Formats: sequence, structure tokens, C-alpha cells
Amino acid sequence: MIETRGRAGAFLVERSINRLWALTQTGPLVIALPLASSPRYEALATAIKQLMTNAGLEVILMFVRGSRQRLQALREGRCHLAAMSWFAASELHDAGEAVVLELLPNSYNTGHRVFYTPSGEKASHVRVVVDRYSADQQLLTAMEFAERDLVTLPAMTGQIARMLEAGEADAAVWTIDEMQTRWPAGVLDRPLSAAVRERIGDRDTRAVLVGEAADASVLRAVCGALDPAQVERIQLDVLAGRTVPEY
Repeated sequence: MIETRGRAGAFLVERSINRLWALTQTGPLVIALPLASSPRYEALATAIKQLMTNAGLEVILMFVRGSRQRLQALREGRCHLAAMSWFAASELHDAGEAVVLELLPNSYNTGHRVFYTPSGEKASHVRVVVDRYSADQQLLTAMEFAERDLVTLPAMTGQIARMLEAGEADAAVWTIDEMQTRWPAGVLDRPLSAAVRERIGDRDTRAVLVGEAADASVLRAVCGALDPAQVERIQLDVLAGRTVPEY
């Protein structure tokens, strides 16, 4: 709401996010999120939906496998915002896109680890599962196994546990959040190497929303409904079972 104060000019005294969106766009705000393959992704979707709805926005969440495909959906105009890790966004987005919101550490996941079979860790030719649509997994795998003789096995991340258990693969870089939902007996894990961790910091754990650069100012204003601390609170409530996931 604008208030005029004589010679002092006009002042913005109250901001209506839903009215701002209605003035600039027709239809609901569409956000592309990762598949709800872990409780943490469900918690993120719940927080975004709840806070955006409370701000009066009509929001549609679409669930798309892989950060590369979510970014493609943005470029094709099928969504207004695409969620991914800060690490993936920094590697993938170009001058036509902008990060319009950055959330807190562990908002996207609690970090990547190397999962491997006892024999696979010492194999001369390491067979590593790589999902070509996941920039995080693809890039981190290349960094982690840069000094090894690598054989990549294209597959969806949801197939990692089965392939390791069946002896069809030796290793995979994956999130602890997703592995915990289907961790096979006998599959071991270790942290990413110190050199890789130093290079990426916590960027692989932070969720960001990416939008078209031309619309960045409006999208940043709309994303004002997503206070990072409130997103974290809702996520923790969902993960603790105090709030039922709803998105």
C-alpha cells in the first residue's frame, strides 16, 4: 500500500505480495521442486507451500527429477522458480537466470557422502552410479573420483541402493537423507574427501530458488514470504513428526 505525504512524497507502508504477483503475472506461481524422495524434501515442499499460501499466493508445486531438468523447465517457461542446491545453481545457471532466494544450511539436504561396497572401494575399475539429470551427483562424482579409473553407470538415483546391494555397482555419491530411506545391509559409507569438502563448503546442503533474471526483482519480492528461519522451523517440525507433510 502506498501512502502519500504531501511534499515528502509517496511511501510504501505495506506490501501485499499476492497483489504484486497479480499485477505482474496471470495465474498461479509455479515452483519446480525435487521429487519427494526423502523426508527433508517433503519438509521443504511443505514449508514453501505453507508460507506462500499464508501470504495469499496461489502456488502450484511441480515435482521434477534432477536439477538439470528443473532448470530446463524454467527455461521453457513451465515454471517461474526452480529449486536446487546452491552448488548446482552456481554451476548451472547462466546470465538469463538469477538466484532469488537462498535458504539455510541443511535446507536441501544434510550433505553428500560416498556409499560403496566392501569390494568396490578397492576395485581397479570403480563402477559408479551417476544420474545425468542431477548436477550435484554428476559434478561431485567427477570431483571425488578424479584420480580413479572410473566407469560410470547411468541410472536414476532411486536405483542406487538396489544396484549396490545387487553388486551391479561399486560406489555412488548420494545424500544421506535419501540413502537412509532404503539403506541395504553391507553397504558402507564415508565422507567426501577433504579437498572436495573444502571446495564446495555447505553449498550442496543449501536450497535456493532460481528464476528468470528479467523477473528477478519481482520474484525476490514474492520470495519475501519465505523467511529462511521460518522455513527451517517448519522443516524441523515436519522431520520431528510435529507437522504432517502437506504440499
